[in-house]
Amino acid sequence: MNLSRRSVFPALPTAEQAFTMVEVALSLAIVAFAMVAIIGVMPVGLNVRKENREDTIISQDATALIEAIRSGGGGSNLNTIAAALVQMTGPANALTGSNYTSADVISRLCIPRWDSVNAPSLVRAYFHAMSGTLGDVSGTNVSPVAFSYVVTSEVTNYTGLPANAALNRFLTNNLYEVKLTFQWPVYEPPAGQFPTNFGNGKLVMRTLVSGELVTNGSGGYLFRGANYYGQ
Repeated sequence: MNLSRRSVFPALPTAEQAFTMVEVALSLAIVAFAMVAIIGVMPVGLNVRKENREDTIISQDATALIEAIRSGGGGSNLNTIAAALVQMTGPANALTGSNYTSADVISRLCIPRWDSVNAPSLVRAYFHAMSGTLGDVSGTNVSPVAFSYVVTSEVTNYTGLPANAALNRFLTNNLYEVKLTFQWPVYEPPAGQFPTNFGNGKLVMRTLVSGELVTNGSGGYLFRGANYYGQ
């Protein structure tokens, strides 16, 4: 019987291809390097998201306050202003407790700089957010980490100097500049104290309001756009 060598001695299995330990180590090093870069960028992205969120809240709340001031204590968001107020400083007739309306808050923000009796110093209000997520907005269950800010209000008469003295006098008595300075975020002060420590966020909004600035009977002022002094 003639048997071939191939049938008597079967072929040995060939070696299977695989990664060596050096290749595995290099792969792990590349993945680790990429993960370190990604983790390093994540805090920057989260911080940018946080700043964008804060800027959006400030823009919306500032618009609501400006419109409430210009409308003489009215506006679509008027009810949220009183709920958002945490504390106010400056007016001699300060708001205490929670028995006040949003119009009372606006009337304090409208106290002019020349009234040294009602507001011997700058009027400053400490607010929780009036817009944003449910954890930020004002209410009875405001989150301890909810976004908050401080507004400094300055109301002054128009100081332009047109050639016509009579016109200048009329404008001075009926045109006002309202300046609101927002500072955030607020670092929570001790209980009962007004905040004095803020982050780097700052926004200054200015607007001109025409009309008569009249006292509202509760220690503040409100604009009446339909009334003009001297007519």
